[in-house]
Amino acid sequence: MSPTNSMGDHHKSLNVIALISGGKDSFFSLLHCLANNHRIIALANLYPPRAFSQEQGSEDLSSYMYQTAGHGLTPLYSDALDLPIFRQEISGSALNLSRVYEYGVNDNKDPQKVDETEDLVPLLRRILHQYPHANAVSSGAILSNYQRTRIESVARRLDLVPLSYLWQYPSLPPPSAGGLLDDMGAAGFDVRIVKVASGGLEEEMLWQNLMDPKVRARVEKAMRRFGGNVLGEGGEYETMVVNGPVGVFKKNIAIDKQDMWKRRAGGGEAWLAFREHGGTTVANDGGEPADVQEWKHLLRNIGLWDAEFNALFHHPRAEAPFITIQSKPQSHITGRTKSEKSSRSPNHWIVEPAIFKTQSVLTISNMTSRGPGTIATDQMSDINSRLVEILKENDRSTDDIVFTTILLRSMADFTALNDIYGQLFIKANPPARVTVACGESLPDGVSVMVSIVVDMGTLTARDGLHVQSRSYWAPANIGPYSQAISVPNFNGDGSAIVYVAGQIPLVPASMEVLRPGDGNNQTGSETEDEVELFQKQASLALQHLWRIGKVMSVGWWTGGIAFITGESNVRMKASIAWEIWQGVHQKELWEKDGAEEDSLDAWDKKHGGLGSLMENEAEVQSLPNLARLSVSRPDELPGFLAVQVDALPRGCNIEWQGLGVTNPYLDIVSYVIISSTSSDEELRTALLATLENFEPLQLQQATIYTQRTTLLGGLSIQIIPCSAVYGPEGKEVAAGIVLQQA
Repeated sequence: MSPTNSMGDHHKSLNVIALISGGKDSFFSLLHCLANNHRIIALANLYPPRAFSQEQGSEDLSSYMYQTAGHGLTPLYSDALDLPIFRQEISGSALNLSRVYEYGVNDNKDPQKVDETEDLVPLLRRILHQYPHANAVSSGAILSNYQRTRIESVARRLDLVPLSYLWQYPSLPPPSAGGLLDDMGAAGFDVRIVKVASGGLEEEMLWQNLMDPKVRARVEKAMRRFGGNVLGEGGEYETMVVNGPVGVFKKNIAIDKQDMWKRRAGGGEAWLAFREHGGTTVANDGGEPADVQEWKHLLRNIGLWDAEFNALFHHPRAEAPFITIQSKPQSHITGRTKSEKSSRSPNHWIVEPAIFKTQSVLTISNMTSRGPGTIATDQMSDINSRLVEILKENDRSTDDIVFTTILLRSMADFTALNDIYGQLFIKANPPARVTVACGESLPDGVSVMVSIVVDMGTLTARDGLHVQSRSYWAPANIGPYSQAISVPNFNGDGSAIVYVAGQIPLVPASMEVLRPGDGNNQTGSETEDEVELFQKQASLALQHLWRIGKVMSVGWWTGGIAFITGESNVRMKASIAWEIWQGVHQKELWEKDGAEEDSLDAWDKKHGGLGSLMENEAEVQSLPNLARLSVSRPDELPGFLAVQVDALPRGCNIEWQGLGVTNPYLDIVSYVIISSTSSDEELRTALLATLENFEPLQLQQATIYTQRTTLLGGLSIQIIPCSAVYGPEGKEVAAGIVLQQA
């Protein structure tokens, strides 16, 4: 384990309300809040109403949302952690069973009843009334969108930052789902099983310590034999934490055997009930160590990097074997050579809206305001109105938008425009989005230009990913956009097209832009030059794109767009982005080259138990798909463009955009490069010829990236005006065209 832990470095401290059930996940999440230098100011817990316990003779509500087994012990956590605890009865029930929660939607349509999720609102408001400085809430969500989206819905309505540091934890640098149990045990948790509800988990396991390797081995064996999640994510078992790291747990919880008894239900379900006011807290043996933060050294370092992306910048570029292959450029259209390069077009060009419709997709491109005003917010409001009108004319609504491109004159307008843009969306998963500032490349008087992709299929057939919680996984999306929207391919082959939001190099746990020295990497230092830092930031932003793609089952990228900024080293940045894009599609990067033991780090060898040696339970499709990668020639790799723009969100130097497909052999996108030596006439001719190669119903969308915008009048094509465009190997080109076909 590295002596320097990235968790907590440079993070703005938050005042956190920790949602606890008594179970292992909520307490381990609490621990990571502390490791990231946040302050826990109160505990919050929901429990079954007394009437239910008396009528049913049970303490377990079997809630879809909240763990209630063993809830009688939760008041003891106040003394054990020396923190106030606020508790409230659960009055609602699971009415909205959708995987993704939408506030105000009741599946039974009974306005007199509320979903149990809403019981969190008055509980958190009570705490906020007493602790108005609270600004965050933590939960133990690991893989459950059901739980995470409900907590995020409540948190955002109360202006609280949701923290889910365990989100996607099994897919992060720890080697497996079982590795999370290793981490809990190493940190000093005593975790008792209080409910079993899965084949192979017998009732004699109740009150046994899950951190005991023998107990964990039994759980793992049962999950392999009968199916299930070793972490209990599917309700296979539930736990209570009775002790934890010294310095966090001031006391441990003790209860006599005569104060607990077993209860049973059908199907092998069994749980422990506890006598009212049973249990007590006792001082931890040995008292507090001299260093009360000693527990931090027992936590595995959740590194910023996956090994493959670490490799993309860790080695000197000239020595990295997987980025020195010289691939052939993509399809090029080259005109006659000119002695001088064409100059950038003036900004008094005129853009017209382009509306294109097929059976599967409606694209509305280059939307600008109809009014004469130059105020950006007024223009955005007018664009909103126009979009709604056009969607209605086509029997669609804003719920059907799956991707948006927003071009700004100034990134300073982003926050105000974001609020207006967000008014378009009510559903839980707004469209994925990319936002860039084009500066003076936009037409005169245009402060904002919007293009959208609309799915003509059914809403229920789509899938979305909108993670608003901070985690170690990828940046949280706290605005009106999703990380990704997946749309079934119209040809009915069962595959999907995945629209992914633009990704910038934010450190997920802190939501701060990656800085020199960040990343827990040996090459990082405060003296990193601009090029070195850009290489690291480009790798991190691409890693975000990759992690999102894997969660959405992407097997292949149809291409990648690297938006870059800056006045210096622009060509170098384009070359670096190309090398990274080429490098990440080299088979050598993804091949495993040693025994499993060799992949264990120092932490594993010291603390890892059986769980660290388990294979991942779920088979995740590789990205890129190795079967296709092994037979691909260099010139068959996904397309690439680097596009120089005026500014990116958060002042970043790079933003990656990609369109993914779940079927790696679904070739629906073509990248066409028009040489920088083409004259204006030749460029226009080449562009028209390219578009004419497609039948109208075959072409779903066409987008051109160019600085020579005066040549595009009268074309039904999406326009991205920019300062410069670069193709493979960082060569400047006149234009890059991306064509998506059915």
